Amino acid sequence: MNTVDLIFGLLFPAQTAIGVVGNMFLLIVYSPTSWTGQALQPTHLILTHMAVANFLVLLFKGIPHTMLIWGMTTLLGNVECTLVYYVHRVARGLSLCTTCLLSNVQAITISSRHGRWIRPKDRAWRNISFSCVLCWIFNLLTNTFIPIDIWGLQHTHNSTKQWKYSLCSCKSSETSSKYTFLLTFPDVLFLGLMAQASIYMVLFLYRHQQTVKHIHTGNNSHRFSPEAKATQSIICLASTFILFYLINSMVTIYISGFSKHLILLQHMTAFLAACYPTISPLIVML
Repeated sequence: MNTVDLIFGLLFPAQTAIGVVGNMFLLIVYSPTSWTGQALQPTHLILTHMAVANFLVLLFKGIPHTMLIWGMTTLLGNVECTLVYYVHRVARGLSLCTTCLLSNVQAITISSRHGRWIRPKDRAWRNISFSCVLCWIFNLLTNTFIPIDIWGLQHTHNSTKQWKYSLCSCKSSETSSKYTFLLTFPDVLFLGLMAQASIYMVLFLYRHQQTVKHIHTGNNSHRFSPEAKATQSIICLASTFILFYLINSMVTIYISGFSKHLILLQHMTAFLAACYPTISPLIVML
């Protein structure tokens, strides 16, 4: 094992352990309130779904890659490879979808003081459960091509077909390119909605802070209200997701276009893909 493999062989287990513990904490805190209906905040249900998605990303991304680095696994067969990659893709998309939903719901919530936002807020609160279910259905259907076009490496003798986990392969480069747009378009759409909601919340908080500064001179209690803290936390979540997504996408494009066989960059993409699921529960807790 070289130095690069050793470093990532230690980073992946640490990252997975921290992320799993953090997301389990979110599930313990928010799941009971979501099931019993004791909490009025609609964000609790969204955070529960986001924690489940993050948990699945860490399990089906970090653990297989860790086992590969330490040589504790053989090449996956068609069924195992399809299952691992499909669950990871669904969970990754669900993490993006729920974070986007959380950002937009919070943007509507903080704007509810205005008359024209009261009805959208009530509608958004009533449809939170349906929106979360819709996120699951959308991502399950979007990734249905995976059982058709992904297979285990032991069934191919062409190393250039190696794809993603370094454990699975795609039947052809044309097939991979064909589904790139299908997978990228929803990501761009959700990222755009997330960025739009985050920018709106930043501007809203800035205007609100300026208003409070003039009305309550010398009184800082209104600047750090629970609503403002929740909004800042969600803005931080969205910004973190966008940052890691863009960095991971640039590295992935570089690998696929110029250097498919750089092991360091392959490890880096896997590590970056699991950074948001690891960090997001820490942001919520803090």
